[in-house]
Amino acid sequence: MTISSQSLEGLVTGLHHITLVTSNEATNRRFYTEVLGLRRVKLSVNQDDVFHRHLFYADDKGTTGSAITFFEWPDLPPGAVGLGSPHHLSYRVRRADAIAGWVSWLGSNGVKVSPPIGRGDHISVYLKDPDGVTIEITAQNEDSLSADYLAAEAKKVSPPQNILPEMRLLGFDHASPITSDGALTKKFFEKFLGLKSKSILPNPDQKGGQITAIGNAERPEFLRYLGSQVTPDGFVGEGSTHHIAMAVEEDADQLRLMRHLDETGIGNSGIIDRFWFKSLYFRDPDGNLLEVATKKPGYTADEGIDKLGTSLVLPKWLEPRRAEIEARLKRTDEGNAAHSKWPPVYRTPPSPPEEIPTTRREQEA
Repeated sequence: MTISSQSLEGLVTGLHHITLVTSNEATNRRFYTEVLGLRRVKLSVNQDDVFHRHLFYADDKGTTGSAITFFEWPDLPPGAVGLGSPHHLSYRVRRADAIAGWVSWLGSNGVKVSPPIGRGDHISVYLKDPDGVTIEITAQNEDSLSADYLAAEAKKVSPPQNILPEMRLLGFDHASPITSDGALTKKFFEKFLGLKSKSILPNPDQKGGQITAIGNAERPEFLRYLGSQVTPDGFVGEGSTHHIAMAVEEDADQLRLMRHLDETGIGNSGIIDRFWFKSLYFRDPDGNLLEVATKKPGYTADEGIDKLGTSLVLPKWLEPRRAEIEARLKRTDEGNAAHSKWPPVYRTPPSPPEEIPTTRREQEA
C-alpha cells in the first residue's frame, strides 16, 4: 500500500539529538559539563568507527531533544560551514533574564560571547565551543526586555559561582543547516517527513538571505534553514555538525517513514540498531545528513540513571572487542595529550551571528 505524505503528519515529534565532531575528549567534556552545565549521559564509541569515542551530553535524565553528541576524531582538519555542513545549533532557556546570567557566567570562564541580540519574540547570545562550533542560547522574550537592558544587567551583576537553576539549558531550540533553495527544502520535508514550513522570512543578518522554518504543530521551528544568494559547499571536520537527528515515538513510526522514503526513491540507510535507539539516515536535497531516531529504549537501557556516563559502555556486539578498543583509545589519548590544555583559547562568535560565510577567510575570522 502506498503511503501518503499526509499520513506522515505528526510522526516526527522534534529533535532527538545533534551529533558533531570534536578533536579532544578531555577538553570537550570539561566544556560541556563545567561551562554549559550538561551531564555526560553516555561514554561509548562510534559504532561505524569503533576505535574512536562517541560522547553524549544531555540534561540530568538524558531527555530526548537535549542530547548533544560528539565523535572524537583528532586528526580531521577544521570543517567548513556550507551546504552539507550546518551553520549552528541553539539551546533554549526558561526566561529571557537568564541571558544576562549566561553572558556574565561565560565571560567569567573566558568564553567570548556576543552581546544579547533580539530575534523576533526571542533574545539570544552566541558563542563558540573549544572546537569552533557556533552555539546560540535563546529564550522567549515574554517580558519584552531589550538587548541593551540585558547587556547592562550582565555588566552589573557579579558572575554567578555556578549555573543557576533558571539558567539551565532545557534542550535544543533548533538546528540551522544551510539550503540553496528554501522552497525546495520546504517541499522535501512536507512530502517525505510530514513536517510543515511555518515561514520563509528574510534573514536580518544577510542581505538577500532567507530563513526557512520547518517543524510540527508543537515545535514549528525546530529546524531553521539558512539560505543566501551565494551558498558555498561545506565539509564536515573539526568543529562541524555531522548530522541532525529527529525523533519518533515508536519503531512503527520509523518503519513507516522508511517505507515512504523507499517508495519515493529517497536513498537511505535502512533501520540500524544503535542499542539506545534505532536509526534511519538519509540526506536532504543539499546533502545535509539527517537521521530519524526512536525515543526508546533510551540511555538507561544499560546503566542506572545515577551511573549514566561514568564508564565506557559498549553495545553487546562490541563487548568481545573491549580490550582492543580500550587499548586503541589509550593510544589516541597519549597522542592527543597536547590538545587537552585547560582552559582552551576560545574563538570569537561570528558577527553578524547568522550570516553564511562565503569564503574560507570569513569562516576563520
